[in-house]
Order: sequence, then structure tokens, then C-alpha cells
Amino acid sequence: MSEPLTAAALTVREAAKLLRVGSSKILKWLRSGELKGINTAASLCGRPRYIILPDAITEFQKRRSAAVPPKPPRRRRRTEEIDFFP
Repeated sequence: MSEPLTAAALTVREAAKLLRVGSSKILKWLRSGELKGINTAASLCGRPRYIILPDAITEFQKRRSAAVPPKPPRRRRRTEEIDFFP
């Protein structure tokens, strides 16, 4: 059998400490869908209790990296002249 999910998963507080932000920021990212988590609350209508898998953290960090996006290729000018008058 596979190992339980909670063994490697992080709580909201642990994820906040890892990413050096507040717990409220982690909850905001979870609600917006930017960070993926699993709700482990006893009832769905009650207060949510999230766990965040390490894969979700690495995927989130890749999307939020500060790398400069590559520049689009430059358009070449036409070298031939078009004569519109005969």
C-alpha cells in the first residue's frame, strides 16, 4: 500500500513558514486556486483545514519564479519594394 498523504504534506502554517509569508496569504492563494491544497475538514460546510502536498509547492514556486520571460522574435522588414503604380 502507498504511504498516507499527511506524512509528507504541509499544513497552512508550515507552508507559510516555508514560503516566508503569513498564513492568511496561503489561505488566499488556496481560495483563488493559485496554490493547490486538500481540504481535510470533517464536514465540507464547516471551517476548512487544508494540507498542501510538496508537489503543489514546487509547482507554485515554478509559476511564481522571478525569471525574465524570453523576448518574442523580432519581425523582419520586407526587403523587396512593392510598386503600386504601373
